[in-house]
Amino acid sequence: MGSLITGIGYIGARLAERLLDSGEPVVGMDNLFSTDTASLGPVVHREGFTFVEGSVSDEQAVALAFDSGVRIDTVYHLAAQASAHPSAARPRYTEETNLIGPRVVLDHACRQGTGVFVFGSSLQLYGRAPSSRRVTEETPYGPVLDLSHLSKIHAEKLMEMYALTRGIRCLSARIGLVYGLGPVMKTDLRFMTAPNKFCLQAVHGEELRLDAGAYLPTSMVHLDDVAAGLSLLAGAAPDGFSAFNLLGETVSVAQVAETVRRVGAGRGLAVSVVGPDPAPRQPDVEFASRMAGLGYAPLHSLEGEIPALLEHFGCPRRGA
Repeated sequence: MGSLITGIGYIGARLAERLLDSGEPVVGMDNLFSTDTASLGPVVHREGFTFVEGSVSDEQAVALAFDSGVRIDTVYHLAAQASAHPSAARPRYTEETNLIGPRVVLDHACRQGTGVFVFGSSLQLYGRAPSSRRVTEETPYGPVLDLSHLSKIHAEKLMEMYALTRGIRCLSARIGLVYGLGPVMKTDLRFMTAPNKFCLQAVHGEELRLDAGAYLPTSMVHLDDVAAGLSLLAGAAPDGFSAFNLLGETVSVAQVAETVRRVGAGRGLAVSVVGPDPAPRQPDVEFASRMAGLGYAPLHSLEGEIPALLEHFGCPRRGA
């Protein structure tokens, strides 16, 4: 039995490494829209890994991925145009990838008898400012501000429909903002989350600019914890459709910027953080998850991982 990972980018490549390390064969599919081909080398050349280039909205490409010689028991659907930046992609591309893609992959998964479909969703489905002070999987969807995150709601309802009508077990992992080092690292700011982006900007001597939304609490989760959480969900998939919050620590983007500034200063970087004056008051929000009942616990923290990110982007080691 093996897995298909659609989207061998920042998260998908790390998940592929984890599955391969456990001896599981992996088929990886990507159209290379926002991932440099060269960066895939360490993963693509691993024993047990099969790479298929193509879009998840392309019926023939998806069929090829399922017919690549590996029996697919689990699909991790991570392929998406994930950036909210207005210049990241044309709306039509986002719609084709994020709306058509999940349906095409689900159709082929059901046709092939795949047992589990795990979807990379987002904690932002609850809105930038959640209506409840305690956010759980039962919290209603909140207002979203871009096509990319709006499409996550469509995909979740699509999975619910397929679970009811086709019997496939579907899980949506509502993932917080992901950070940390991995085999595929982005350097285009449009496709980077705040912790990674701020570290790159700090090393380049750029200001860390904050808007009012940067003071809202969210969850920051390390890449390794995401990979561990996704594989844990696949192994514990209940019947039907389920959603799980995949969390790390609750902080605001503004707090991340301050951590990067402070840690950078200890390594000789003069980092400037620019935001509204006075800074907006940060609301009190708690994020909760059913994943604790599956044995999931994040192992990484921003405080411990920011130094490695700064060094990756070119900051000298302390004392070097």
